[in-house]
Amino acid sequence: MSTQSAEPAEFRESPARSRWATTEQPVTLREKIHLGVLTARGWGLFSAGAIALLGAFLLGRRELLAVALFLLLVPLLAAFLLRFGKAGLKVSRTFNPQQAITDSGVRVRLHVKHEGRGAGIMQLSETLPEDFGAGPGFSYPSGSSSHGQADPGSWYEYRLRLATRGIYSIGPVRARVADPFGLAARPATLDSPSALIALPRANALEPTGIPGEHGSHGQASSNRRLTPDSFEVMTREYRPGDTVRRIHWPATARRGALMVRQEDYRATPRAVLMLDRSRAAFLGQGVGADPVVSIPQFTSPAKDSSKRFEWGLHAALDIGAFLAGTGFGIDLIDHRGDSINQVSASGTEDPHELFAGAHASTRMQQSLAALGLEDASAVRRDPASATLGAALKEKLRERGDRLVLILGDTTRAQADSWLETVGTRSKVTVLCVVSRYDKDHGAIAHFRQAGWSAVAVTPQSSLAEAWADLGKQS
Repeated sequence: MSTQSAEPAEFRESPARSRWATTEQPVTLREKIHLGVLTARGWGLFSAGAIALLGAFLLGRRELLAVALFLLLVPLLAAFLLRFGKAGLKVSRTFNPQQAITDSGVRVRLHVKHEGRGAGIMQLSETLPEDFGAGPGFSYPSGSSSHGQADPGSWYEYRLRLATRGIYSIGPVRARVADPFGLAARPATLDSPSALIALPRANALEPTGIPGEHGSHGQASSNRRLTPDSFEVMTREYRPGDTVRRIHWPATARRGALMVRQEDYRATPRAVLMLDRSRAAFLGQGVGADPVVSIPQFTSPAKDSSKRFEWGLHAALDIGAFLAGTGFGIDLIDHRGDSINQVSASGTEDPHELFAGAHASTRMQQSLAALGLEDASAVRRDPASATLGAALKEKLRERGDRLVLILGDTTRAQADSWLETVGTRSKVTVLCVVSRYDKDHGAIAHFRQAGWSAVAVTPQSSLAEAWADLGKQS
């Protein structure tokens, strides 16, 4: 066994504003039909056969004709037999860490071993998204490989740096398969692409007061009596489709059957974070429009984003982590009232998960990793305001519940629409991520007149300063 590193001293760094080609690269016709072509050695043998055939014709020597036919047919037969041959290589790919953080490095490790008869020497190459450039190449087996060990084969390692969140398509490994005599070769795909999730980076907010709440020291009001880990619990029998995380093990032990917990959120307030995903709010038109940032979606087409939407998404993550740490259960939804887990390719298993407890930040990072703006081709018959209003009515039931709206460019007319949709709720916080401060068109003042805490920010703004500004409006 051996270890070989490809470019071990440096990262392959991804550009932050490029469209990713995450679909598997199209195979050539020869790769589809598994037909080999002659190598330089094969062409040499074929040429020698052609010369021998010409000599047999000119000299009239039948024994030379037999030699000529042998030299002509052997390389052609080798190319034809590759159609039925298999590479026999097994590839496994691992990542360290399993889920990367944007702007940080990840190590990709390949383990290649052969099953069956000897594979001979092969040239392997890894397939990467096109903006990384050509994938690293390897020679199998490497010079110091040994056989007969518990885990034979060759190990290869390279490093990547991911500048954009999303789900990257890494692989497959491609090889050049040849016959044992090296007369013909054909390309082959050895494995399937692997998904590498790049999570958005979370930044901790300073432990300041929560906008709209007054406590004895500016902290959360005293109606939050319990923490997310000490819900008032009611249980019911397990039903198909229930997530394993909701199984209440003490009740299961007492009853002798699987019991699922139903949290009573009357004791634990809920914070609903609404992130606007409409294209009109974050992707302007004409000169000076925001450049499109593409979010990889594994083998599916990339989702569109922008600098302003990225700022809003990170704000939702940081605010959600802060509120979860103060005792809230966090519900992430979009401008149509749909759960982020339902519209994001990286959403968690439970589409209606309430993020709470010590792992709330990590779970939200996963849910938001592949989220993009609403597709331009998406057709919804029902208006967004109607579905959002119904969702908020269902989610915000108690007096201590909070609502945070993260919007894009907002006009005064749109502010009226938001006020009508949300209704008269006293504890609403609004962040408008605008391209320029003069583009809020009085929406911020309109929100504040309604009793909401509101502030306009740009992609260059500090979330900590904006959050402190919202706290001063309480």
